[in-house]
Amino acid sequence: MAELIKILLDFSERAGEIARSIRQEPKLFALLVEEKGEAEKNQRFDHDFKTLADVLIQEALRHHLIHVIPNLGDHVHGEESAEFTNTLGEKIIVQICDTQQETATLLAKVLDGNQEAADILADVVHSDINRSSEPELLKQIPNLPIENLGIWIDPIDSTGEYVKGEIGTSCNGIYTHGLQCVTVLIGLYDRLSGLPLGGIINQPFAVFNEENQSWQGEVYWGVSYGSVSIHNVPLKTSSHRDGRPILLVSSSEDVKLQEKFKNKFSVVHATGAGYKLLAVALGHASACVSSKGSTFRWDTAAPHGLLVAQGGGIIIYQKIGQLPREKKIAVDCLNEVQIRYHKPNDNTTRHSLMWCNEGGFVAYHDPSVLSSISDCL
Repeated sequence: MAELIKILLDFSERAGEIARSIRQEPKLFALLVEEKGEAEKNQRFDHDFKTLADVLIQEALRHHLIHVIPNLGDHVHGEESAEFTNTLGEKIIVQICDTQQETATLLAKVLDGNQEAADILADVVHSDINRSSEPELLKQIPNLPIENLGIWIDPIDSTGEYVKGEIGTSCNGIYTHGLQCVTVLIGLYDRLSGLPLGGIINQPFAVFNEENQSWQGEVYWGVSYGSVSIHNVPLKTSSHRDGRPILLVSSSEDVKLQEKFKNKFSVVHATGAGYKLLAVALGHASACVSSKGSTFRWDTAAPHGLLVAQGGGIIIYQKIGQLPREKKIAVDCLNEVQIRYHKPNDNTTRHSLMWCNEGGFVAYHDPSVLSSISDCL
């Protein structure tokens, strides 16, 4: 199990390097920011380059896992379909091939014959990338039920900030926008219960080096199973502003609801579902609330696993009223209202809505904050 987590950590860094390379390499950056009208887009291929970057990372993870645990490849889920259609009308399944040259040849077909861009992408995907691991922590990883393991991945969360490429500024350790809000999310869950088992969040653009104009990433991870929980997040109490605990919401959240929360919290806006949840895990905020079904399982699986490893979690917003009104809530009660990751939603006709968090969510670092949130509601 420790070997699998090490592989996933290394892979998250590979994904971060792909994200950084696309922004740093002029040939790829030009494709990333290229605005296409519908007519022009259809002349090229039926997905844009942002989607190709997502699919590349998603399929690279599947490729690496199959070499270690062959059966696990079928249980890697993400947002994007790997099927593209090029200008000749050919349907091409994007996959990582056995050799770099084969991958480059396939990508060139998708990229309308742009062999130079295909070569650059194939080189990054096939390069050896190893991050410095935490051997003492890895030794403590519990033996997860690997035969029942499932994985949700969001290759590049907060794509809008990724394309704009601005450098954000922080307040109380929280970035409201900017490349710092971009994350790579890899969540582990039990396919039988649907409950999270672990999460890896890579922040490819965590620190900007002014001297050489380059970015450095950070990786946070946690695993929890049975009585064992382990994570690499530095211990930190949740931040306050104006004497009140910080609550993160999207700027599109209902205004009346935000006013209710201001009775007990300092409400702060930030972009990117994965980033907001990471900020809770890092202790920059006490909780994050989304009352709408605007996020998906791939957004929450990784942060959920990381939070559970810290004693926190993510519950369904619409079910918060089912919890007892007390500071200390039993784990069994919390499990009843946790988001689960193994089954699609009922009665959905659109494929994308099958996996949305239709009841909204409340993410917390410490369960005691839930009573304050419930009071506000």
